Amino acid sequence: METHSLSTYIANFIAEHGVPQVLDVDHSILVHKPTLTGSDSPASYYIRPPDGMSADSFIEWFESIPGVREFRLTLVPILGIDTYHQPLISSDDFAGKYFRDNQFRYVRVVGKSDNAIAAMVAFVEALKRPFDSNSFPHHGEFSVSAYRAAEKGRASELKLLYMPADHTQLMKIERLVSVHLDEWNLGREIVASRHATRDQAPELILASTSDAATGVAFLEALAHSLPRATPEEIAEATDAAKRATVHAAPAPSIQARFVQPQAPTVVFTLEELKRRAIANLADVMRASRFAGGSEVKVIQAGTTIEVEFPRSISSLWLTTTFNKGKHIIDVANSCVGVRVDPSLRKGWSAVYNYDSKTGKLHIRAVETGAEPPSGWKLVPYVD
Repeated sequence: METHSLSTYIANFIAEHGVPQVLDVDHSILVHKPTLTGSDSPASYYIRPPDGMSADSFIEWFESIPGVREFRLTLVPILGIDTYHQPLISSDDFAGKYFRDNQFRYVRVVGKSDNAIAAMVAFVEALKRPFDSNSFPHHGEFSVSAYRAAEKGRASELKLLYMPADHTQLMKIERLVSVHLDEWNLGREIVASRHATRDQAPELILASTSDAATGVAFLEALAHSLPRATPEEIAEATDAAKRATVHAAPAPSIQARFVQPQAPTVVFTLEELKRRAIANLADVMRASRFAGGSEVKVIQAGTTIEVEFPRSISSLWLTTTFNKGKHIIDVANSCVGVRVDPSLRKGWSAVYNYDSKTGKLHIRAVETGAEPPSGWKLVPYVD
């Protein structure tokens, strides 16, 4: 794939000034689901310039890049992020850390065209950083309990055993790691989670949500930087965590910012479960720019996703750009992002139907174990 013209300029900028922090608005809303009220904001991103650089200076640098008008981006200095997006500060730890100061001038980025989206994708891509053991939160307190490298049809997954065996502390560290991934601009590529119940091993679970090289390489380097946990160590840590949970006293002094109580198990009817799975899957597909950013619609009363693929000039307009080997695997990996929500982890599977005459791909959810409807196929399960 051809390198975007922004890449070289950003590399030089980082070498001279340092790394800016970028709040990806759509991704933050998708993951943290804040309650947004009032007049909508046009912002797609907010940028906090590196220390020692003002918002005006950053915009001046950006606008000096040759061909900048082709990016179709509007950058303006703004005192605090827009009122509409203020709820992100309390729901997203990364936003709270870098964008909570309403007396600080940030850069608001607006742009919805294909050129604008491509420019910001290139901008963020150039800001991604490789794994650094000195920066990864509580690195020395983990060992590797399981690692599955990425391969065709399967996402990369890394399970890290938290050796102090304290589920309460692990909740805090999970959030610190999520912030770290956003600081490294890998929040769209890697999801951090942990087991939903405390009778399981105290493990931090990191899973790639795409086959993007930077995220896969990050997890691989992290896996190779730590010792392997033995089965005996995993069992011992699990037992210790159980005992600590039973005997632990309440800890009201823990800052609310890091408290993430275990949510009660939510039980949906099958139809509600399927609708919620489809709604969340559509959100993940949009956020990951499925099929190059094709429109992802939810139709038929919320039960079906529809994506229309354009005709391909390479086939004289006889076929579309749909590629089963690629696009269905992308759907499977998007399902991984949906299952991060404990209430949507089990009970459903995705099925698909592609109509070559209309060029439309349809995706539905069915009960786990159920036979797909006639003409439909099961999306491969990626755990």
